[in-house]
Amino acid sequence: MASPSNPQCFPSSLFRLSQLYIIMTGAISVTGSAVLIQNQYRGVVGGNVTFYCPVDENRTLGLMYIQRGNTYVNGYYIREKTSATVWSNTRIDTKKGTMHMSNLNVSHQGDYQCYTMNSGNDLPLVRTDMHLSVTGNYSEPALTMDCCDESPPLSCLLTCVAHGGYPQAEVKWNVSQTHTLKFMNNITRDNVTKLVNTSSTARLNCSNGEMFISCSVGNLRSELLSICKPKYTSYPPWPHVIIIAVLAAGFTVVMVVTLLWWKSKKCKKGEHEDINEDEEEGISLN
Repeated sequence: MASPSNPQCFPSSLFRLSQLYIIMTGAISVTGSAVLIQNQYRGVVGGNVTFYCPVDENRTLGLMYIQRGNTYVNGYYIREKTSATVWSNTRIDTKKGTMHMSNLNVSHQGDYQCYTMNSGNDLPLVRTDMHLSVTGNYSEPALTMDCCDESPPLSCLLTCVAHGGYPQAEVKWNVSQTHTLKFMNNITRDNVTKLVNTSSTARLNCSNGEMFISCSVGNLRSELLSICKPKYTSYPPWPHVIIIAVLAAGFTVVMVVTLLWWKSKKCKKGEHEDINEDEEEGISLN
């Protein structure tokens, strides 16, 4: 943990002030004269967080200084404006004793220290230790499958993928214990954002028949998929299929009846013409 008496921990413009140096080194050198407070903060990648340093709103704040290790973050000194470079995503409110940090990323997590003191030589110098944890929300797990072209299929290959989360998390398969699932997890990390992409590939034997499966990453769960289902079943066809079949059969019957009637009529007409021809021949012979 960095000590306020270390010159590297303070902006040069502040540290050059001998009076401030005496006050701060004196506060640390006397056991029990510095008050230590510890706070835990949680943030989400892309989100915001507000750190709180203890201040007495009824008194004038003389100093408020925030650091992480030996790195200066932001600060305020009543007697002089610091020339040290502050983090661009931070701003402080001396009246409330807060530092607002925006656009969080994984690199912002860690231990911070805040030092506050009222105006004048009043002790104690108050040190507040703060720890920031940053998490990234994974995308909803996407579950896909590829089954063997059989009915029923012999096995199915499953893939579950979730992107852009932190900290590292593995895919969990939600499957009944009666089914044996062989899987392999894979995790990749972005070198810049430190965010994690997690995936898992599994192969399932379909010998136990149809089943339902999903995958989870943290508190997020994929859609529920039905797998190992035969393409063709013995279930009765849907009502509209039955209707179409009945109409087709009825149309066929009508066509057959019409054809038979037409042939019958044609035959009768032919017989009638033969009789007329015979009669005409008989008359001509007479």
